[in-house]
Amino acid sequence: MKRFLILSVAIAILCLVGSVWATEFDNLGTSGAQFLKLDVDARVVGLGGANAAITRGAMALYYNPAGIANLDENSVAFSYTDWIADIKYNYLAYARPLPGFGNIGVHVAVLTMDDMERTTLEQPDGTGEMFGANSWVVGVSNAHQLTNRFSFGVTAKYIREKISELSSGSVAFDFGTIYYTGFRTLRIAMSTRNFGTDTKYNGTELETTFDQDDDPTTAPVEIRLNTESHPLPLSFRLGVAYDFEFNEDSKLLATLDGYNTRDRGQQGSVGLEYSWLDRLALRVGYKIRTDEEGIAAGGGYDFEIPEFGTVGIHYAWADLGRLENAHRFSLVLNF
Repeated sequence: MKRFLILSVAIAILCLVGSVWATEFDNLGTSGAQFLKLDVDARVVGLGGANAAITRGAMALYYNPAGIANLDENSVAFSYTDWIADIKYNYLAYARPLPGFGNIGVHVAVLTMDDMERTTLEQPDGTGEMFGANSWVVGVSNAHQLTNRFSFGVTAKYIREKISELSSGSVAFDFGTIYYTGFRTLRIAMSTRNFGTDTKYNGTELETTFDQDDDPTTAPVEIRLNTESHPLPLSFRLGVAYDFEFNEDSKLLATLDGYNTRDRGQQGSVGLEYSWLDRLALRVGYKIRTDEEGIAAGGGYDFEIPEFGTVGIHYAWADLGRLENAHRFSLVLNF
């Protein structure tokens, strides 16, 4: 039985790696709400973005809601991302057990940026008028440990984007599973994210006037511009993770994800995490088949506060190629 299991996992890993190299990027620029692709957890970033089988506690709400199914305490998570072009991405989440209803959680992620100067065809260098833009998502999750090996979770979320006086709203769902195979620490996980309604911008700035000709006796015609709708960045992810335990004090986590997004085809993430005494962790990871992203690294430290619980502080750095490097900080409280 163990040989069959090992063979099955080996085949799954080969399929993951093979699929990553199989498809060209045919649908670039066809999805909206691109901020939903950004990572929030510094631990995940340090592992190259691999998240399906390793996220836990309140951080799992963003990636795979099944990650809160075996939670037996309160969990609070916060993260701060210093992204490119002065873009900031913040995340706050809370999860807890709810006897009789599984485990529940709520999260919110907000992307902000500095105001920008408006430009027009007549004034390409700027009009002097400033405008802002932001995006956010709020979600509610529920997860159940159906057996001692299998967990399932679902998230319902609302997505909002705003540019100047134009805004769009969408409703979406995330689904996730985690299966502990019974072979030592090996687990396999799957997640589907951003399954929902299309996004379309509306607002008063779409209302304008149009001069039909140069005749001053002809009044301008009031018109309303129409924007196209775009689907959300739907994604499917399959991941595996395994802990190599050297002794009672140290272990090495190896994790691999293969994932498909609506507008990017197959991609992959691979990561390693060395931990000592379940406190100090060092991480390195790599994203496969991305335009600019590649290697990432980070670390974290967990410590106990008497009569309270545990606190985890994590940091990650990610190379974005020709763009600026990105830095993320995460804080996780379990009590």
